[in-house]
Amino acid sequence: MFYYRVRGPYATALAKIILDAGFGLVDVSRKITERLKIEEKPNIIPHATVKESDEDPNTLIVIGYREAVEALVNELNSRIPFMVTIYEELGPYTTVAVKLIGYDRLGRCIGKVSKGKEIIVQNIKECAEGALIVAHIVKPSQRLGNGRAIALPGVAILKDTLVLLDDKEGKIFFSEHIRDYERKSLLNSLSSQVMRQGLSIRWRSSAKSAPLESIARDLEAAVRDATKLRNMNITEPGIVLPGEAIAFLTLSRASKEYLDIVRSTVTPTTPYHHTFRTCRKYLDICVDLLDYLASKTPRDLIEREIKEFITHSIVGKEVILRHESPGKGFNEIGPMRISKVLNTEFGLALIGMRVIQRNGIYDGLGIEKKAGDIALTLIPVDEWFIAHLYLDQGGSEKGVYININTPPEICPASHVIRYLDLFVDVAVVKDNVRIVDLEQLEEARKSGLIEEDLMLMVDETIKKIVVFIEPIRKALKESQFWEQ
Repeated sequence: MFYYRVRGPYATALAKIILDAGFGLVDVSRKITERLKIEEKPNIIPHATVKESDEDPNTLIVIGYREAVEALVNELNSRIPFMVTIYEELGPYTTVAVKLIGYDRLGRCIGKVSKGKEIIVQNIKECAEGALIVAHIVKPSQRLGNGRAIALPGVAILKDTLVLLDDKEGKIFFSEHIRDYERKSLLNSLSSQVMRQGLSIRWRSSAKSAPLESIARDLEAAVRDATKLRNMNITEPGIVLPGEAIAFLTLSRASKEYLDIVRSTVTPTTPYHHTFRTCRKYLDICVDLLDYLASKTPRDLIEREIKEFITHSIVGKEVILRHESPGKGFNEIGPMRISKVLNTEFGLALIGMRVIQRNGIYDGLGIEKKAGDIALTLIPVDEWFIAHLYLDQGGSEKGVYININTPPEICPASHVIRYLDLFVDVAVVKDNVRIVDLEQLEEARKSGLIEEDLMLMVDETIKKIVVFIEPIRKALKESQFWEQ
């Protein structure tokens, strides 16, 4: 059985999923222990940790032993709908053979591990082009896979309670979770002989409570492994020794709504609980109040009222559309001013406007873009698309571009409307309707970036948009917002 540690705003829902899947939980908070009525297992070491990403609260990180990470990610993908999952091959403490390329324009030493996979090597005396060195990953690439991992010279040996580094430094490091003075003294004593050999030790958080016999076995085995690796003849770049596996699971609004429902089976939970928790930290007290009200109010009623309130609260404000492209990062559209809320044929929708600032070409439409053009944006609250109508300064239509994406997640506290882009779009110029970027969608499907549930929604949304093009145009033009 695999055991997992859960942290962050999604912890209760994830803990419930983990237990329902037949896995175990360790090192859990008192609150989760009480909610799920589970016993503490202080001597069991977690095989992986699930937590919120420091870089993006909308992304879960699963990190730990490869088999445990893969088992849990498969389970989460089978339960939580409409997520985007990215595995990072070069996880922390992965030992790699690196062929150095040289310095980039920022003065960083760049090396190649495999075709298309470059990393940054720090603390290196000379970045000689063509040289082959051994290094270990200390920071994986950015969550969306569009950055370089960072490595340091030397081998890393990963064990349950420690990481041994053959870095010629002879240093000792403790996890921030190891605070007991007596335990630190014992670990220091165990480390002394190894450090004299020029090996460094990073004591992991699991060493705070693991039996000393287990810690001693880990240390002995790590030293043996380091000795073997010193004698290896490495001739090609590549992975020498796997470290931790890491996966990034980016949640859509629908994913969070599912987690709301899971959490509500354990403790009173308001609709949009996880959206609010990850929207702004100072909303926590408001979420606690809504959770309390959710225990006394029919769920469909409170959900409807919250949606109405959130939608109307952003009218009159300038917002940014956070357009997240799986595997590519994100860009921001705006600022645009939200003019009004409309009741349309496809439900509640926001209308926004912005003035185009630069000349150019409208991507996808292939028509001229001029500074001063007006862009009207229709944001249906519960649909899988956002439509942009482009007008010249006289109010004549230039084209309509309809982006297919997950339902928008509105954060009034930060004036951000977030969604996951689903690659394919619909372009309309006069009476010519084109489906754009289908090949990108297919590539994302083949690579595993887009699961079948998302593919199904894309297909259904394209069919709906083709039928609703005229109602979309009508809703935008009749808003008369561009005249205000």
